Amino acid sequence: MTKKSNNGSSLGQGLDELHTIFAAFRIDSALRGRVIVGRLWPGLSPDSPPVKAVLDRWHGSHGAREGDHGWELLLFEPAQYRERWWLHALLFIVTLFSTTVAGSLLAGYSPIGFMAVPTWGGWWLPVPFEVDLGALVPGLPFGLALVLVLALHEAGHYFAAKHHSISVTPPYFIPFPPYVSIIGTLGAFIRLRSPVLNRNQLLDVGVAGPLVSFVISLPLLWWGLLNSQVLAVSEPTPTPYLVQFLSEQFWLGGSLAMSSVGRLLLGFSGLEHVLVLHPVAFAGWLGLFVTALNLLPISQLDGGHILYAAVGSRQKQFAWLFFLALLPLGYLWAGWWLWAALVFAIGRGRVWHPPVFDADQGLSRGRAWVALVAAAIFAVCFVPMPFRL
Repeated sequence: MTKKSNNGSSLGQGLDELHTIFAAFRIDSALRGRVIVGRLWPGLSPDSPPVKAVLDRWHGSHGAREGDHGWELLLFEPAQYRERWWLHALLFIVTLFSTTVAGSLLAGYSPIGFMAVPTWGGWWLPVPFEVDLGALVPGLPFGLALVLVLALHEAGHYFAAKHHSISVTPPYFIPFPPYVSIIGTLGAFIRLRSPVLNRNQLLDVGVAGPLVSFVISLPLLWWGLLNSQVLAVSEPTPTPYLVQFLSEQFWLGGSLAMSSVGRLLLGFSGLEHVLVLHPVAFAGWLGLFVTALNLLPISQLDGGHILYAAVGSRQKQFAWLFFLALLPLGYLWAGWWLWAALVFAIGRGRVWHPPVFDADQGLSRGRAWVALVAAAIFAVCFVPMPFRL
C-alpha cells in the first residue's frame, strides 16, 4: 500500500523510482521535512544495485533495518532552508567580543567604561559608553582561545553530520555579559534538522565534537601553563589552581588531565604552591571542563549519544545513575544542580536517549574503540568541584 502526502509530487526523486524498490511505502510530513518509510521488494536488500542507485541519488539521510517481513528503509528529505548566515556571524562576533572583554578582566584590565543612569526607586543602572581598545588587546589571547575551542567542537559535530547527509545548522554562539560571567559566553550549539537513523551515525556525530575540543584544549593548556605563575604559600588553599578576575579570586578544581600536564611541564604537585593560571591556560582548562560536561552520558548530551550508540537501550540505567550522582555533587558545586535541571528540561523530563530507527544495528569494531576513548577522555577531564570562590 502507498500513502501519498498532499505534496508528494515535489519529492527529490519521483514516485515511479520508489516503486521500483518498494513493495509498499508511505510518505509522511514531518516538522523539518518529509519521511518515507517502506518495505523493499522480496529479494532486495540495501546492498542490491537498484536500491544502492536510489540511495546514492537521495538528497537526504537514510537508514535500513531487517524485519520479520524483509528489509525496511527510512528516507528523510529535509525541507529547504535559507541559512541566516548573518545571524550566525553576528553571534560569533559578539561572543568573540564578550570573551575578549572577559580576557581583559582576567589580565587585570578594564576595557569598558560605564556611566550610572538613574532609574526608579533610587536605583542606578550601569550603562557602557566607551571601549578602551588598548585595554581590550590583552584579552584577545583568552577570547580567541576560548572561541576556537567552542568553534572547533561544534565544527566536529557539523562536519560529522554533513558526512552522513544529515541536515544541520551552522553553530549558534551564545554571548554573555563578561561582568556577570568570568568567561563571557554560555557556549555554542548546533541543531540537527534530520533524524539520526542508526547507532553508527549517532556515534560519529556525538563523538566528533568532544574529540576535537579535547585535542585542541591540550596545546592551549600546555602553552598557558608554561606562561603561568607558581607561587609559594604558607597555608592550605582550597585548590592548587587560581584565576584572578578583577578583585576576585576563583579557585579551580584539577582534573587528571590538568594535574598530569602541570606535573609534566612544571613539576607542579600543588603541595605548598599555587598555580596562578595565564588566561590561555584558563581557556585550555575550560576546554577540558566543557568536554567533560558534554560527555556526561545523559539524555541528548554528547555522552548520551555516545553511550546509547554503544549499548543501546541499556543507556537508560547508566543515564539515571549519572543524573542522580549530580545531586550530591551539587553540594560541592551548585552548578551541577543547574546543569541537571537544564538537561532534564531539554530532555522534556527524560534523562535517557530516545531510540533511533535502526536500534538493533550495533557499532562497528572501530567505532566501539572510539566510544571507549571517549569514556577515557571523560574520566581524565571530569572535575567534581570545578569552582570555588
